[in-house]
Amino acid sequence: MIDNNIIQSLGAGSGIDSRALVTQLTEIERSAPQARIDTKTELRETQISDFGKIKSALATFQTSIKALTEREGLFSKGASFTESDALVPTELGTDIKAGTYKFEVTSLAQSQSLASVEFGSEDEAVGEGVLTFNFGQWAGASFTQDADATSVDITIDSSNNSLKGMRDAINDADMGVTASIINNGSGYVLLMTAESGGNNQLQITTAEAGAVPTNGDDNGLSRFAYTSELLSDPAITPTRLTQQQAGTDAALIVNGLPVTRSSNSVNDVVEGLTLDLLKESPGEIITVTVSDDVDFAKQKTRDFVDAYNALLEELEPVIGFDTENDQYGSLANDSLAKSVVSQMRGMFASSVTGLSESSTFAALTNLGIRTELDGTLSIEDDEFNAAFDDNLAAVQQLLAPHSQSSDAGITINSFGKQTQAGEFDVIINQAPKKGAFTGGDTGGVNLDTTGKTYGFNITLNGVASDFITIPTDVVYNSTEELASAIQSAINSDEKLKASNAAVSVSYIDDKFVMTSSKYGAASNVNVDSVTGDLATDLMITTGNGTAGKDVSGSINGVAAFGLGQVLLPKLGEPAEGLSLVVSESASSSTINFSRGVGGQLEELIGTFLQSNGLIDQREDNLGRDIDTLDSEQERLDRRMVTYEDRLMQQFIAMENILNGLNSSGSFLDNLFKSLPFTSSNN
Repeated sequence: MIDNNIIQSLGAGSGIDSRALVTQLTEIERSAPQARIDTKTELRETQISDFGKIKSALATFQTSIKALTEREGLFSKGASFTESDALVPTELGTDIKAGTYKFEVTSLAQSQSLASVEFGSEDEAVGEGVLTFNFGQWAGASFTQDADATSVDITIDSSNNSLKGMRDAINDADMGVTASIINNGSGYVLLMTAESGGNNQLQITTAEAGAVPTNGDDNGLSRFAYTSELLSDPAITPTRLTQQQAGTDAALIVNGLPVTRSSNSVNDVVEGLTLDLLKESPGEIITVTVSDDVDFAKQKTRDFVDAYNALLEELEPVIGFDTENDQYGSLANDSLAKSVVSQMRGMFASSVTGLSESSTFAALTNLGIRTELDGTLSIEDDEFNAAFDDNLAAVQQLLAPHSQSSDAGITINSFGKQTQAGEFDVIINQAPKKGAFTGGDTGGVNLDTTGKTYGFNITLNGVASDFITIPTDVVYNSTEELASAIQSAINSDEKLKASNAAVSVSYIDDKFVMTSSKYGAASNVNVDSVTGDLATDLMITTGNGTAGKDVSGSINGVAAFGLGQVLLPKLGEPAEGLSLVVSESASSSTINFSRGVGGQLEELIGTFLQSNGLIDQREDNLGRDIDTLDSEQERLDRRMVTYEDRLMQQFIAMENILNGLNSSGSFLDNLFKSLPFTSSNN
């Protein structure tokens, strides 16, 4: 840096303001490159900001697209129904088929309730041991356990040996049984209430602590038993639980078909329709008429058109001419920004990929939606209304993702982001099968199992069971009932339940057949051991069953991967991401998959908005450009400091020369004045 004394001396000899001149010259030298850096930096900062506006506008537009792809948009339903105090529709899903449904409520579901004897107080001891709750169906004094229900043990010990302690233990088990203590005016009664339904009733057995269970004990824990023996043997008269109300199913008639359900809230009789049954009303017909909500679908589509036009209006100042500032937007010449709109316009003008040749509508123009010269969308009302009113299903196929199979035995379970829209030929070489074990020919079964014992171990889908026993000492009403008892016993095994392994048992051609619920090569049923009369009476002996098979086949001629009954395309193929569910009877199918206008738009916008997507990458590049310009600014600043220092040194040298000349001039002037004939004294 230049010494301050030197700077202060500038101009002393020449009379010129050298300091100001150096500053001006430096600014002149800086101006051109500085303007170039400032212009480029400002442009890139504006472009980053404008890309942010584009992302925000696209995210807002995405919301309107969901109305075309989500079930609550184009697929919404409306319903009208007969006013009644017997039945009320409470929920209408998008999966329900349009039509008329007639209901008649003949009975309501009830919950079984069991009451104890009276106790003197809530704190009175009840006895110690284990209560076992089984869930199933009572038929008179005969109890059949539900194969899908798990037995629950409640331990009563010194920590909860009271009426109140038992109540809390039952409620804490969270098993669907509610226990409460009722003061009936003369004492305290424990009331246990099961969930509603005939198959949710309770069988309660007791095991006294330190003693052999005694059903006739009027003092211990067995007072809370409720078993077949207690109900069927009049000689056993302990003080025990008494039934206040039996568990029953709701019964209703749907379009002439009788059905039963365990609850008064019914959501699986008609898919997508939830009903609350309020009272029995035999003979009263309640009509529910379901129709597509065409007006709602129209409005959602109009909202989509308005949202697209609003998007164009918001993007125009950025990628087109900004009338407010009377200049073109910062991204008017940016290829990526311009492609946001151009790709959507191309999509609207072309046919949707993946629709079958028989599809009624192929492009937006078929719905009366036109593209104007300025790029906005408009609606021709008559054509638009006719399309929705006359063929809503075809409109839904055009606008929303849609899949179609020529064979009902092959269905699309799901698709992925990478799945390409199009048509795919599916050939099944091996249909899926379940593993099964078939017993020997019984020649007929004696349904009276009095004095019999049936026990066995199996390995199901590679999982070994505990020892399984089939209820005996009963007379079964049919071979179907006996098969159901075998199925229930197997499916109640804890080890099998833990691995989600289950079977169905049937009696076919005088043989018991145990079939795994699982498809594929890993599906199998093997009988490892049998005891008692199982082999001689039911002809179920040790041995291996027949293993299941995985589905195998090809998609568009390329071998696919099969697991169980699911067929998956090879990775990298156009169909990648499709998950096909194949039935045992399927052989081939033509699959059409389309994302619809809505799905195609979602996919396109996703490429722009996704993390590290096209816009993010463009913003990163602009950010790097700004970093480069910052480096150029630093280099310019350093060069200008050097340039200014050089000018300073040059002006200092000039001043030194001028000072020297001034000194020489004074010397010569004095010398001249001292010469003869020049002195002023002469």
